[in-house]
Amino acid sequence: MLKRILFSGVILLILLCVLEVILSFIYDYPEGYFIYPPNGEFEFKVNLDYVPGIYDSVAYVKHNSFGARSEELTNSFDHKILAIGGSTTACFALNQDKTWTSLLSKSLGNDYWVGNFGRLGNDTNHHILQAQELLKYPELANAEYVIFLVGANDFGRFLASPEDYINPSKYSTILSSFATIPDSELPLIRRLTLFKILRQIKQNLLQLRANVDYGDSQYFAQQMRQNAPKIDTLPKIDTALRHYSDNLKKIITIVKSHNMTPVFVTQPSMWKPNLDDNLERLLLTGGTATIDGTNTLNYYSTEVLYKGMKQFNNTLLKICNEQNVPSINLADQIPKSTEVFYDDCHFNENGAQLVADVLSQVFKRQILSSNN
Repeated sequence: MLKRILFSGVILLILLCVLEVILSFIYDYPEGYFIYPPNGEFEFKVNLDYVPGIYDSVAYVKHNSFGARSEELTNSFDHKILAIGGSTTACFALNQDKTWTSLLSKSLGNDYWVGNFGRLGNDTNHHILQAQELLKYPELANAEYVIFLVGANDFGRFLASPEDYINPSKYSTILSSFATIPDSELPLIRRLTLFKILRQIKQNLLQLRANVDYGDSQYFAQQMRQNAPKIDTLPKIDTALRHYSDNLKKIITIVKSHNMTPVFVTQPSMWKPNLDDNLERLLLTGGTATIDGTNTLNYYSTEVLYKGMKQFNNTLLKICNEQNVPSINLADQIPKSTEVFYDDCHFNENGAQLVADVLSQVFKRQILSSNN
């Protein structure tokens, strides 16, 4: 019996090795650090009932050969600007030409290329790694500016799990910073083509589920927040703000080492004290990792979220002032309403246009002119 099991195991191992060799010749996976798979594209279905200010029921998402959600980089562009951030930069609920990065590129002129390297859920822990690797690409070497719209995910991740934010796992941070990374960074099993195919199938299934359920999941998350107990006291965030400050300084050092100029943008949101009920119903973030005795997820109140976000934004402005790098206080220039947002902090079509307008004006009047 034992011999049969061992024999079957050896045969299975041989078959897997043969399969791996065959698959490695058939499938060519990108080797390098990419925010999203190069030349990938998909449709992001949007239930318009739950996203005020968005008018396309399908958002087409396409990434270029660098994994950026932007048009292909060619020699026709004299100026390159990179935009690194989370979902408020990626703007997956919007069609490609309606994202603020595309609108900014259009506003600055035909000779400007703005690369959208936003990745959902990422905070400055991830952006440090992204700046380290993306700026090494020869094609991006002569980029002039790198825009960072940051703060919301840092604040949100701290509220959800302080330890994970302040002391993140290096390996898990790398995996969540990029869709693909070099095999040298992976454990042996993750280097296998078979493993990569199975992982891609899993991601495709998750994406298919997101396409079908995005509107419903948006509504479900809003209902969870509305029906949950609220915490009215902001936790001590001094440690989080110090960590945020350190991360910003590291990003500044990395970007400057490539002779580029970092431009930091404060994170706008709909949060404010005494928010109207019709706007309150659109909120869905601010949950904690702690489950109380009634097995109910707790959420921080809108006023607490407003106070905390303001401290993160103020910290960003302070660090930029100390480090003598440009900053744009977008948060103080954007209305806290559905004129801009469809939930807590994600931009609708008009919101993305307003963001692009503000950034374009600042670039033209201050940043670009100061470097001429």
